[in-house]
Amino acid sequence: MKRSVLVALFLLGGCVSQVPTRPSLTPTAHTDFRHDTLALTWQPGFCATGGGCEWDQTHRISIGLHGLWASEPHSLEAQGVPVQEWWSKGCDLYDHNDTPPQLLPTTVEALRGVVPHLKKPLYVHEYTKHARCFGYDADHFFVTSMQMRDRLAASAFGLWLSQQVGFQVNRDDMLATFARLMNVRDSRALQVRCEPAHNGQMVLTQLWFTLDPKKLSRFPYEGAYLSSPDDQNGCPATFLVPGWTLSGQAAQRP
Repeated sequence: MKRSVLVALFLLGGCVSQVPTRPSLTPTAHTDFRHDTLALTWQPGFCATGGGCEWDQTHRISIGLHGLWASEPHSLEAQGVPVQEWWSKGCDLYDHNDTPPQLLPTTVEALRGVVPHLKKPLYVHEYTKHARCFGYDADHFFVTSMQMRDRLAASAFGLWLSQQVGFQVNRDDMLATFARLMNVRDSRALQVRCEPAHNGQMVLTQLWFTLDPKKLSRFPYEGAYLSSPDDQNGCPATFLVPGWTLSGQAAQRP
C-alpha cells in the first residue's frame, strides 16, 4: 500500500510541466522587489503553539494560509533599510494605515475557512502590513493567495505531507521530498518553521515558499520558485507533523 501511494505521488510530481497558467498578481506601486514569500500554515501545529487559535477554529483543513509577502523593495535597500526592519514594519515604512480592506462577503467567508482564527482578524494585518503599499486589489490579492494554497494542498507534496500526520519526520528528508516531487532545484525554495507545542514537543507550524513574483500562476509547480537569499529554516533535525489531536507521543518513521 505504501509503495502504491509513493508511486501515485511521483506520477503527480511528473506532471508538473503540464499545469495551465492562471492570472497572477501585478503590483502597481513599489514594484522593484525580488521575490514573494507564500507563507502557509500547518494549522494543527500553528494552533497548538504560542497563543493558539480561537474556539471557532475550523479543523476541516490542515494546510492553511498565513500570507503572501513581498521582499524588501530595492529602493529601500538603497536607502540602507535593513531587511529585518522591512520584515518587522512592512508597508508602515512608507506610511501608517491600519484601515481594514473592504472585501466582498464571499472573500471574507472563504478566508475564515483557511486562515488561523486569532483574536484580531489575521487578514487585516496581512493586507495592511504586506499588501496595501503595492497597490493590489484586496479581493484579488486574497483570492489569488487562497488559490495558491488550494493548489499546494492538492499537489503531490501536499498529499505526501498529509500522510505524515502523527509521525516524527526528518527535516532534510522533507525538503528533499518536496524538491523531488515538485521538480524544484532552487535551494531554499521551501523553508519550514517549527515551534514548541504546549506539551513541549517541537511541531511543524509553517511552510515558507520563495517565489518569482512574475510566475505566481505556476505555483506550486516547476518554474515558480527562486532561491531564498535568507536562511530562515526554523525546524530541528526531526520534528512532529501534528494532527488536530496533538498527542504526547508520536510514532517514529523508519
